[in-house]
Amino acid sequence: MKSWNSIVINTKLIPTKVEVIGVIGLLIVTTLVQVYAQGDLELVDRVYNDKIKTVQLHPIEPQPLAQVSGPVNSLRSNIPLILEFDELFNDALYYQAKLIHCNADWSQSTLSDLQFLSEYNEFNIADYEYSFGTKVPYVHYRFKLPQVDIPGNYVVVVYPEGSEDEIILSKRFMIYDSKVRFSDKYNLSQVSSYSRTEQQLLFEVDYRGYEMVNPSRSVTVNIVQNQRWDNAKINVPASFVKEAQKTIEYRNFTETNTFKGGNEFRFFDIRSIKYFGQGVETGKLEKNENNVWVTPDRSKNGLAYSIEQDVNGQFFIENLERKIASIENDYAQVFFTLKSPKIKGKIYVAGALTDWRYTNENALQYDASSESYQGSLILKQGFYNYQYVVNSGNYTANYMEGDFGQTENKYEVFVYYRPPDLQADLLVGY
Repeated sequence: MKSWNSIVINTKLIPTKVEVIGVIGLLIVTTLVQVYAQGDLELVDRVYNDKIKTVQLHPIEPQPLAQVSGPVNSLRSNIPLILEFDELFNDALYYQAKLIHCNADWSQSTLSDLQFLSEYNEFNIADYEYSFGTKVPYVHYRFKLPQVDIPGNYVVVVYPEGSEDEIILSKRFMIYDSKVRFSDKYNLSQVSSYSRTEQQLLFEVDYRGYEMVNPSRSVTVNIVQNQRWDNAKINVPASFVKEAQKTIEYRNFTETNTFKGGNEFRFFDIRSIKYFGQGVETGKLEKNENNVWVTPDRSKNGLAYSIEQDVNGQFFIENLERKIASIENDYAQVFFTLKSPKIKGKIYVAGALTDWRYTNENALQYDASSESYQGSLILKQGFYNYQYVVNSGNYTANYMEGDFGQTENKYEVFVYYRPPDLQADLLVGY
């Protein structure tokens, strides 16, 4: 495989334990570009067809928990990423996929397909299986992502064969190459509490051995909490740029680079339909459908912090009774209840199970007779994390959950570099 360098066209503190992953990136220019602007495509994690469910993108690994590791991979990894999704239909359709290279802000880059792929950028999704023994029929699709030639931010887009304007899903992923590293000046396994309710990462980028021109203007840093982009910190300002030492420090305590700590995630376990797990109050199994009621929740506002084991807002598909979870797991209508006085603002069930999007599908409706918010989602058997997020100027997003500086969260740090002759961000470390 050719090096990505060879294909560039030159156009002239209170510590709290957390899990942290750092990612470092970089940018290039080319004069050949074809802008992808078809249909209502958004370069985000989104499902455009209500028959498409359980979209996951993760490294191919046999363990179910690999599903929560996130869509990030090394350029040189021997373990590829795999896209999986279901379509609630009883017959398979022909789908195709293509990749889009993006900049640090997830806008489409100016790279042509030939600059990041060694093959034609249109792939048939030929790996699919029909559900077996389920009340809800579906087709399970699998697509092993092709190996790209350069590191960077990407979006995989799926659509029916020959119909690029009928997009059914888009999903982000990141490919990195280790060119720049983080120094040991700050311990990236810890996070400092900005206050009792907020968290901040302190770190230093070390680019010794890697040439950077004008790093104070050409470097961009993004920080992501729990694999969610709706509250990501984009273009975090540096505290100090020390060109003589070839380091960039990030340790300002400001609102631009701190996160609300949030709380540990709520969860429910429907890996078995016959014997419901934790977080499930009851179920009703009928001939052609399954209905599950999550144990009624209450607001955590004003309560003390308590340690809970979670998977940082993610979910994984697993079955405790059958062998092949991908095609033997059934779907259920899962009902949520949040007991609370009515507030001025919308409340959503949120997490990876909704792609951290806020739509009518995952909005809760208030029921005055029971003094609770209620809603439901169609979900596949598995283990799920979730939270209740408030969308209102009168309340914080975590009003129903609380914010704590000691909450265990997973952070990812992405650092991007823009060389003077280039116009596309490439990730060059993890």
